Amino acid sequence: MNILPEPYRLVTFDSIDSTNQYALDAAQRGEESGLWICAGEQTAGRGRRGRHWSSEHGNLAATLLLIDPAPARQVGQLPLLTATAVHRAICELIPPHLQPALRIKWPNDLLWGDQKICGILLEGTFLPDGRQAVAIGIGVNCRTHPEVTDGLKAADIAQTGYDVSPELLLERLIGQTADRLAVWQRGENFAAIRQDWLSSARGLGQQVVARLPNETVEGTFEMLDEDGALVMRMADGETRVIYAGDVFLPGMYAEMQK
Repeated sequence: MNILPEPYRLVTFDSIDSTNQYALDAAQRGEESGLWICAGEQTAGRGRRGRHWSSEHGNLAATLLLIDPAPARQVGQLPLLTATAVHRAICELIPPHLQPALRIKWPNDLLWGDQKICGILLEGTFLPDGRQAVAIGIGVNCRTHPEVTDGLKAADIAQTGYDVSPELLLERLIGQTADRLAVWQRGENFAAIRQDWLSSARGLGQQVVARLPNETVEGTFEMLDEDGALVMRMADGETRVIYAGDVFLPGMYAEMQK
């Protein structure tokens, strides 16, 4: 790999239980911001809501550790920022005619059509000095994929006919993430990230289903608000802001119910 931009560092493992857990443990040991952890495979990878994340050799499993990346309100924007970085990195490695098939589903899943090829999981902890440590876990199906990932049908980049190695993708991802973080300015310029995200969004202007902890609601995905929450237009014309939950196009949701 080429020399990493400052202040980023990289440690790699052939196999590890969880790159996110390694990052959080490293932060407690005094590791500073900017550490990337990459593994050939994860034996205990995790997705959102405690779901298992399959991570085999040939795919990308990586985590970026950030210390005190932004004020608390802006930290929740990092998954959207990361999704734009992954999208940009993959698009650098596939031909232009394939790029429109790669879209971002709110807030941070990358889809190939209706199939998931990338998941992003943000986890955090507080350090003894009061600073927040944030682990941004990124899993990309480069060459293989499970049948289902986080409840969605899965795919991999190799299915497009183009082989993208996890090593090359990581190199591009590190560069794109560094660029997006610099643009973001600790949340001061989320507007630029928001525009980037919207340009690659899946389902914008369409009917979507949001599965929330205590209910399921359906409406039109109208926009992102200024903090990255999903604004849904309901059938009665009222708007509802979704801050957290699983969002699907209706066909995707039907698959979830099987």
